[in-house]
Amino acid sequence: MAVEFTNATDRRASEKTPSGIPLPSTVAGRYRVLRELGRGGMALVYEVEDTRESDRRLALKRMLPAAESHKKTLARLFEREFHSLAHLAHPRVIQVYNFDFDAEGVPYYTMELLDGGDLRSGVPIAPQLLCQQLADICSALSLLHSRRQVHRDVTPRNVHCTSDGKAKLIDFGAVMPFGPSKRLVGTPAFCAPEALAGEELDGRADLFALGATAYYALTGRYPYPARDFHSLHEVWGRRPKPPSHISLLVPAALDELVMALLQPEAGLGVASAAAVLYVVVNGTIGW
Repeated sequence: MAVEFTNATDRRASEKTPSGIPLPSTVAGRYRVLRELGRGGMALVYEVEDTRESDRRLALKRMLPAAESHKKTLARLFEREFHSLAHLAHPRVIQVYNFDFDAEGVPYYTMELLDGGDLRSGVPIAPQLLCQQLADICSALSLLHSRRQVHRDVTPRNVHCTSDGKAKLIDFGAVMPFGPSKRLVGTPAFCAPEALAGEELDGRADLFALGATAYYALTGRYPYPARDFHSLHEVWGRRPKPPSHISLLVPAALDELVMALLQPEAGLGVASAAAVLYVVVNGTIGW
């Protein structure tokens, strides 16, 4: 693992972390590691201090060790994720700064450190606040979809907030162009039926996931509680109760919107992020 410890007996190497991987002291001899923030499919994210810029605090995402046969492919995907984020440059998408390789050739990049939790924090979320956060994410998705790209992993874990309640979309490692995909990626409970079927994907796959995310944020429950991809067909056969049946605070327009987003047949659901944005801003159904 390509990290530099301050000395061979650094006690941080034995500290317990959520991932179970020892916490390094520094990365690339520049970034002092403070704590582990999370783990994705191919990387760990740390809170760090940049010792070359007055100990400025950042988030640093570093690729996990991989088998030699997969290392180059994963490194290309990792670098592509960075460039996808850099080219988006949207206020509701997490901002990235520097991409580089450490002394052993392992890629990492730095990004802004968000000072709030993700949408799993504080569930159930008040409908008014959630509408503001959905508007933020729809703004980001509108830009992504206008470039004919699909995020493929819109989940409560990948919607992070700032201390003033703004929401930002993170983790673009699964982004792909509109069209068919040979790889099934993402989180089962938020997976669109067309993705499981290997059909062509467009922005509607993200909107299905956004509906599942909103449902969870409002109720603390998964609309389609699948632990793995194999059980999805079974759970899709049982239509979830509307959020208002679980929380009386959910207004009618938001209730209808969430259920429309969760429509398993892509052609019958909500067509665009702009349509979702209209509802959460105006409080009325507009499609």
